Amino acid sequence: MPVSFVGLARLMGSANRSGRLSFRFARRLTSPLAIALTCFSLAGALGVSGSAFAQEKVSIPSLDVDSNGAPVMIDAYLFRAADASGPTPAVVFMHGCNGMFTRKGKIDTRELDWAHRLNAQGYAVLAVDSFTSRAQPSECTGGGQVRPSVERPRDAYGALRYLQSLPGIRPDRIALMGWSHGGGTVLFSVGPKSPGRVQDAQPAPDFAAAIAFYPGWCNTKAQGADWSTRIPLLILTGADDVWSKAAPCDAFVQDVSARGAPITFHIYPGAVHDFDYPNLPVRNRPEFTNPRTHIVPITGTQPEARDDAIARVTAFLAKVFGT
Repeated sequence: MPVSFVGLARLMGSANRSGRLSFRFARRLTSPLAIALTCFSLAGALGVSGSAFAQEKVSIPSLDVDSNGAPVMIDAYLFRAADASGPTPAVVFMHGCNGMFTRKGKIDTRELDWAHRLNAQGYAVLAVDSFTSRAQPSECTGGGQVRPSVERPRDAYGALRYLQSLPGIRPDRIALMGWSHGGGTVLFSVGPKSPGRVQDAQPAPDFAAAIAFYPGWCNTKAQGADWSTRIPLLILTGADDVWSKAAPCDAFVQDVSARGAPITFHIYPGAVHDFDYPNLPVRNRPEFTNPRTHIVPITGTQPEARDDAIARVTAFLAKVFGT
């Protein structure tokens, strides 16, 4: 009997917490997707570590240019797909407003967790560092120079073109994925003002899909009444997120979906910002208080939402990539 996404997600979460999956439940996972998801969950449960998925630091040209008209070079981290026997699909990561590194200079746990998970599914990952490359600190209280509407979409398309130049990557099977500030970057990147709408001298495939977690600027005022996209887009957000609010995003999505935009949208009841982050306690973040609205963000993991999001992202990418 096939297992539902939600049921499977809970089972995956149980495997992650216990480090094992009982044979009784494993026998019930009969569909190809369920089997694949279980294998990926088991990889995490059995202790997939950073050492098992080495990343390579690379310098890539953004479509952004400096005062001399030369491409801005940005750092990125390439995670190769596990056991690849040929060219693989890939996913470009766009980090949140606090950058992609911890205070100790390590790549953020959320990005690492997703990179390792997607590597195990046979996808390469390129995590783009928009901030450190430009000496930009945290932008979580606003006012930074690296904007989600201008510089960061240019970084996203620079990453796309870089991946398309690699022999081990399928040039027509590359997705864009971002969180919060990076989720807003996704919306700007795939919309009508995207750098991808500018015709290249030698046309190359656009992003095959896009995923935005609790995206900032997910509203009609920020995106414009004429916003549209041809790229399949998955948006996942939390109902209790006071930082990237669900209600204006929901209204925006309903409007553009009615005009034909291929968007899949899901709101998680009880979930706050960073709900997909692994093992992050729910807490107030006064250091990121909005100076204009005085809203204090709340961040933290919501286990059921996280597990369901993993299942949804897995199924979404498998569908658009044809894997």
